[in-house]
Amino acid sequence: MPSRISVRELKILDWIYDHLRCRTFDKLMPFLSLTGNFGIIWFAAAATFYFSNLNPEAAICILLALGCSLLFVNLFLKRVTKRPRPYEVRGEERQILIKEPKDFSFPSGHTFSSFAAATAIVHFSPKIGLAALIYAAGIAFSRLYLYVHYISDVLTSAIFGVATGIFVSYLYTRGFIIF
Repeated sequence: MPSRISVRELKILDWIYDHLRCRTFDKLMPFLSLTGNFGIIWFAAAATFYFSNLNPEAAICILLALGCSLLFVNLFLKRVTKRPRPYEVRGEERQILIKEPKDFSFPSGHTFSSFAAATAIVHFSPKIGLAALIYAAGIAFSRLYLYVHYISDVLTSAIFGVATGIFVSYLYTRGFIIF
């Protein structure tokens, strides 16, 4: 039985499902989500920063932020909270456009890792970082559009992701983390 908060969030997800679904988004959102799988887009960004000598420090901080995300989200929080995903609660009423994720809903690993990496980019390269934050927001919205996360999963993950990006960048630039 979903909580009152979950019921309210399901209403918002239902609105997105009923009013924003279209062919263009049905192709774009799974793609955005896919690029967030395992932090693929952010590993590519780190490789670009490192191998192009654009900013090797940014690359290190992106990787550290992704590592923190993996540990905190996937190995700890999801296992502790065990929140079912929205499509599991709704059942057959809602078809999702991607392969059903088998882990828990809270928090959103895609969103957390995306905002953590994008925030690290902002610290070292603000102009590129702004584009990264917009891309991270697109990935976060894709998780709502695809009906695999609640809004609280995504918002909480974005906040903690930004905090992680700031924290890692701060520690690195202050010399607490040495590579």
